[in-house]
Amino acid sequence: MLKKKISYTKAQGIPPKNRLIMAIFLLKFPLVFPPIKWLVKKYLRHCHNIGFYPGFTCLYGNIHARNVFLGNTVFFDYAPIYIGEKTMFSYDNMVITSSHQYEKDFTVTEAEPIYIGKNVWISTRCIILGGVRIGDNAVIGSGSVVTHDIPANCLVAGNPAKIIKRLAKKYNAAKKLR
Repeated sequence: MLKKKISYTKAQGIPPKNRLIMAIFLLKFPLVFPPIKWLVKKYLRHCHNIGFYPGFTCLYGNIHARNVFLGNTVFFDYAPIYIGEKTMFSYDNMVITSSHQYEKDFTVTEAEPIYIGKNVWISTRCIILGGVRIGDNAVIGSGSVVTHDIPANCLVAGNPAKIIKRLAKKYNAAKKLR
């Protein structure tokens, strides 16, 4: 998949958001009720079998995920966010695809997609910025700011996130049972 930058100018305007969904996200507590959860999951048309807590927020439903837990993460999804299976977000994370051209024209918003691999654990209060790829089986430590690509099977932490340790590849217990 190629990294494709999307630009929105003040003249173009940023696409409108769903007001009902934004009101639900603003109030937070309605996400406790199953019918409201169902409505939000219906809004996330590219997501299947996901879970989240009150505090979960996204702007456009531009999240592509299957069999993941999103916690109470805030997604600024101007560009697509692709999340691999069995990935888990802990509490109070932010995934931000957008930025501004602060040197040229601050009214221009640019967005780059984010790719998160399979079986990734994103710990508490992490920030993931646009244009980043996180490899399979990675662990992002608490309070990390991910500004560049993370290879597979790594533990990263810090601001900006740096590799702390290489992790052993996952042990496949299913093969041993045969």
